[in-house]
Amino acid sequence: MTPVNGLAARTAAREMLRQRRLAAVRHVVVRVTVYAVAAVAALVCAAPFLWGLVTAFERGTPGARHRPTTEHVRALFHSTRFPTFVVNTLVVGGLVVVVTLALALPAAYALSRLHRSWGGRAGLAILLVYLVPPPLLFLSLSRVVATLGLADSIWSLVLVHPTVTVPVSVWLLAAFLRGVPVDIEEQAMVDGHSRFGAFVRVVAPQVLPGIAAVVVLTFTLAAGEFTYALTFIWSDASMPVSTGLPARLGGGDPMLWRSVQSGAVFVAVPLAIVCGLFLDRFVAVLAQGAHRD
Repeated sequence: MTPVNGLAARTAAREMLRQRRLAAVRHVVVRVTVYAVAAVAALVCAAPFLWGLVTAFERGTPGARHRPTTEHVRALFHSTRFPTFVVNTLVVGGLVVVVTLALALPAAYALSRLHRSWGGRAGLAILLVYLVPPPLLFLSLSRVVATLGLADSIWSLVLVHPTVTVPVSVWLLAAFLRGVPVDIEEQAMVDGHSRFGAFVRVVAPQVLPGIAAVVVLTFTLAAGEFTYALTFIWSDASMPVSTGLPARLGGGDPMLWRSVQSGAVFVAVPLAIVCGLFLDRFVAVLAQGAHRD
């Protein structure tokens, strides 16, 4: 090797080493930036819950706020029918989940098997219904509720909540069902199953993650809905948590406000745990929908 070639080789090696170091530095900077942004976003999202948790257990006396207390929790159970509110929320949420799945699964299955151009437009039209604000619907729905004699009954919420939960559930499930090959369904039908039997035995097990995610989403939407519950329910015996706590503890007394935060913490913690358990499946459903649609 000539001196010129050796110098060129060493220069190239140093340049390659420099490029690798720059790439490593850029990689570290990108990772640190991503984690920093994620940490800030997580803190911003968790701040309301953390504030509610601190408020729920702090004392009302300014000089003793650093010492936690359970007096606001006791006031929550003594001053309101909080257990009744929780039971009503669970019953309404469970029934809304059943109704939503009964309506959304067949609709999503039909949309997923439509190969004509209007199939996609029909799915988009269903999703647009979800974007209609509830205040625009409750006036007409109130006439339906009054005609059926369901006013001040949890059944009124079971009737109206699916107007919110069914459209988004159809959209999510249809996107997930499109990922199931039609061949395995046809093979099951060749083996003697009906279309319904093929759906139950072959297709449904393939979309269980999507169904689980829809169950969590539906229950969360039903449990947190405020407008319909405020409009159609006014007695303690039928109120859910979303309106029961503000209605009975929403005065100007700061002590009552801390009891409201106690109730919010009691409701939010189980929901957060369940959502955390199904987070991966829910993200998979959203990713499937983004890829397919």
